[in-house]
Amino acid sequence: MSALFRVWPWVRPYRSLLFVSLLGTFVSVGINLLIPLQTSRVIDDGIAPGDTGVVRQTVLVMIALILTGIVTFALTMVIAVRMAFNTTTDLRRDLYAHSMSLSFGNLDRLSSGEILTRLTSDLTKVTTVLTIGISFVAQTPIMFIGSLVAIIRIDASLVPIVLTMVPVIGTLVWFVLSRSGGLYDAVQTRLDHLNTVLQENIQGTEVIKSFVRQEQQTKKFDQVADDLAFQATVVNQLVASLIPTLIMISSLGVAGVIWLGGVNVIAGTLSEGELVAFISYMAMVAAPMIMFAFIQPMLSAAGASMARINQVLQEVPEVRDAHDGFDLSTLASPGEIRFDNVRFRYNSSDTSEQLDDALCNISLHIPQGQTLAILGATGSGKSSLVHLIPRFYDASEGTVSLGGVDVKELTKRSLRQVVGIALQEPQLFSGTVLENLRYGRPEASENEARAAAVTAQADEFIRAMPSGYQSVIEQNGANLSGGQRQRLAIARTLLANPQVLILDDSTSAVDLETEAKIQQALSSNTDQTVVIVAQRISTALGADEILVLDDGQICAQGSHEQLIETSEIYGEIFRSQLGEAVQ
Repeated sequence: MSALFRVWPWVRPYRSLLFVSLLGTFVSVGINLLIPLQTSRVIDDGIAPGDTGVVRQTVLVMIALILTGIVTFALTMVIAVRMAFNTTTDLRRDLYAHSMSLSFGNLDRLSSGEILTRLTSDLTKVTTVLTIGISFVAQTPIMFIGSLVAIIRIDASLVPIVLTMVPVIGTLVWFVLSRSGGLYDAVQTRLDHLNTVLQENIQGTEVIKSFVRQEQQTKKFDQVADDLAFQATVVNQLVASLIPTLIMISSLGVAGVIWLGGVNVIAGTLSEGELVAFISYMAMVAAPMIMFAFIQPMLSAAGASMARINQVLQEVPEVRDAHDGFDLSTLASPGEIRFDNVRFRYNSSDTSEQLDDALCNISLHIPQGQTLAILGATGSGKSSLVHLIPRFYDASEGTVSLGGVDVKELTKRSLRQVVGIALQEPQLFSGTVLENLRYGRPEASENEARAAAVTAQADEFIRAMPSGYQSVIEQNGANLSGGQRQRLAIARTLLANPQVLILDDSTSAVDLETEAKIQQALSSNTDQTVVIVAQRISTALGADEILVLDDGQICAQGSHEQLIETSEIYGEIFRSQLGEAVQ
């Protein structure tokens, strides 16, 4: 319940709807409490003495009360549904916006499957409780107290039966409630895992099929699905066994009332109508607890879901704007890059684990307008280094600066408007080619988009598509080759006209001839600072300077001519790729 109270900030704007909904609930419960009194009257004052007028009049009153209760309850539920969906829509927007505000480091710890589950399954459970659960929880104490008062007034001698039944039911409900909260949280955790595996399998269909791993991946999915089913079965069996147990206990209580109450009726201390009313009120005493047992799974599941949602909302972005951060575009040389004694390590999702440094003692100066190529083996820290420039991550120690100013003192928005990056695995969006090209600069003209595509060597294949620049790209560019996706991503970055262009191995799927044309086209912009992360040494040959990384440290730096003479690692890379005779 404490987790559910955390949803109040999103309920508050709709508190008037909540108030009306609760008021309708109270009216509906009040009507239900009046009906047994009418039943007692129709039996004692109408049926027993044979007075049809009293029977007719009382039945009409009962019908009016029942219809009023139905209409009131229906309107209450309509208002509750409106309040619930307005609340969770706002919560979903805030959760999505907060997820988008998180830094790469935060997202490294939260898988996309976990965030997806919180935005869908978890929010659905919260919506259900807001729609139904609040109404039931609100009416429980009123119905319980009102019924208990009524049975005491009818025949206090029968109250011990009720007082014996109530604690037994309450204890069982408490036991299940205390056990099920953690179990529902475990169910949602396994659902996260299922979504992650499912997402990986769908996105990796081509790899799975190419390695003929369908059977193994199906077994992996089946194992995760069975694990989820087992955990869900445990908690639902626990809850399913509660309700019939409670009904049996309340039925035994009713049997006891009929037995002892029948004796009182025979003795003349209790009328037949009062006995029927007593049984009705006794059912109403048990009904709230049985009702609570019915909605308790929803409450437990929603409580666990809200706690998981709150876990994401409490994530503080690791990379944040300084309080007095200023605009990078106001600097004289925003394309000048400097690293001073930079050390960087990734944060582990396990707080007790300390990861090794990804970068160590990096000092580097890139003048504005210069092209720097970065070479190194896989895992040497190339991508880690360039990701510090647009502040995807912050340096653990040392300073990264642009235009002579620490990037931590710049606004992220102005920094990323100046720094453009094209990644090895480009993310394209459903829509037209032109819409994807304009993603970073929606106001760009079609001619500007074509010029960027020409530079990225994408114009030719775009014009060969059925509708040219208006051709539709399927989800994540499924109808394009890897090289085409990379060239579109480069064109998209170029169209944003960044003063610092980072190509993070973004031509790895492009043939050598096309790559050479891209490099030649990029070299025409002498004001743009270009940082190229490369696996192929041919990509680096046209750079003003080449940086060689090894195990997170700079092991060599200089021009091709200097490095071929002084760096053993560079020489080995050069000879392995281009041949020993090539100089």
